[in-house]
Amino acid sequence: MNARTLYIIGNGFDLHHGMPTRYLDFKKHLLEVDRETYDWVDTYVPAEGNWANLEQALADLDTDTIVSDMECFLGSYSSDDWSDSGHHDFQYEVDRVATGLSHTLLQQFADWVRSIAVPERSEVFGGLTNLDTTATFLTFNYTSTLSHLYDVPAENILHIHGEALDASSVIVLGHGRDEKNRTSLYDSVDHESADHRLLEAYSTLDDYFSSTFKPSGKIIQDNSSFFERLGDTEEVIVFGHSMSDVDGAYFSKLLEILGDTPTTWTFILPPDEDGQRDLQSNVGKLGLMPDRIAFKKWNQL
Repeated sequence: MNARTLYIIGNGFDLHHGMPTRYLDFKKHLLEVDRETYDWVDTYVPAEGNWANLEQALADLDTDTIVSDMECFLGSYSSDDWSDSGHHDFQYEVDRVATGLSHTLLQQFADWVRSIAVPERSEVFGGLTNLDTTATFLTFNYTSTLSHLYDVPAENILHIHGEALDASSVIVLGHGRDEKNRTSLYDSVDHESADHRLLEAYSTLDDYFSSTFKPSGKIIQDNSSFFERLGDTEEVIVFGHSMSDVDGAYFSKLLEILGDTPTTWTFILPPDEDGQRDLQSNVGKLGLMPDRIAFKKWNQL
């Protein structure tokens, strides 16, 4: 393995190879297989129309609207038609939505990821001719594109968020907002005066935020041996990753390891102007020395 070169691989890499791996593709898939969960995402998760920011949007779940929409199940104890049988209806409906947007959504996402086929080499136009297959690869993709199209040895690749071909691999999807930076819904109300059914619902929604949190710190710790051997890296090449905050913990770890070493960073620009601006803006936040940064187009490689 060439420990001097590190490739960071994001979804733009698979898109460049003609694979339907956008969140928009997942959106279309979910609409076909699970309309209820699709509607919940569309209603309560403030993802963009193409769901491009789905992971980040999971942290901004519209809990107020969920509670408001389910208040019809919050019957009054003094109502003439009150029945003990309806005591848990409100909590049940809130839980259905919270579970659907966490566990069910993740399962549907994992099933979709595992269904994506990697094309054959003869079907790929514009493939890379100078990819160093002996280098180290940190991929945020779930697919086997690197090994299937470029014969990169498995021992050179870390699928940081899971590998689709490995049935035992955990597929990771989630937001990056730590609980420490979020006010608990359960703790935000007066427990003595609040309806205990609402308290139970708030507790359920708090659990949602915990279960959809991407445990980047633990993932880094679990893969500490991989990160520890990156200290001699001289060149980092980023293909298809926007360097967005949702994966910021991994980049912070890399910068910590590389420290003040004279490592060069090359970022491959996406084809669209908006994507290029986002990438350049996100790279600017990393604090890298300007003379160590280069931006290139795919056809410049």
